[in-house]
Amino acid sequence: MDNNNLNVTPNPEWKGLTLEELRFRRAMALVRCQLSREAMQTSVEDVKEQVNTNGVRSLLFTNKTTMRLKKVDMLLLGFKAARTIYSLWRKMR
Repeated sequence: MDNNNLNVTPNPEWKGLTLEELRFRRAMALVRCQLSREAMQTSVEDVKEQVNTNGVRSLLFTNKTTMRLKKVDMLLLGFKAARTIYSLWRKMR
């Protein structure tokens, strides 16, 4: 946000926040930060559990898709992906 575009005139009567208000705002910010951290940890734990039960391919495909794919299909898909990555790697060198 550009400060030059704000048409805010300073209020000479406003003395600022009290120490109690500053402490309250800081506490609220810390609580929001902690809640966000816990939500992220929960998401990471869910992904780890999903990988442990279904393998890494569960991150890319749904359960229905992985059930329909045969082992040969998975090998072909892996081979094609590896070949694509290798060709990109060679071009980057």
